[in-house]
Amino acid sequence: MIPSPARHRIAAAAVLALLAAATAGAWWHFHVPSRYFPASEVDHRAAPLKRIDLDMPVGSEGVEYFGKLRMDVFIDHRGRVDRVEVLESTLPQSFRDSAVKTFSEVRFDPAVKDGRAVKSVKRVEVDFAPPVPEAGASMSGDR
Repeated sequence: MIPSPARHRIAAAAVLALLAAATAGAWWHFHVPSRYFPASEVDHRAAPLKRIDLDMPVGSEGVEYFGKLRMDVFIDHRGRVDRVEVLESTLPQSFRDSAVKTFSEVRFDPAVKDGRAVKSVKRVEVDFAPPVPEAGASMSGDR
């Protein structure tokens, strides 16, 4: 049997070890998740839970618009989108707004860093380009 003073030292050391572990976990919980990690700093990047479909922009005149849109999507540690920021766009405002709305409603598998789900920022680039004709197809549409 371990003498009483030694037992108290072992018990005190165990309590201190538990407090240190709890403090480290609390520090991680309260400090790290407030930052949005870029893809380069996470072990597993956030990924959409289902396919994201954006419609090809068509103006009121029936003309298809072509252009690019670059956005940052800020995703929380539960996989919900906190906000979407448009960084660059060559599309009309209504199309930007539609893309922002679509991405704001997407659910993600959250990013993971050191085994824990964290907030992250995902850079999204969308290129609305004319369809590429199939090999051997007529460019004029004649068959």
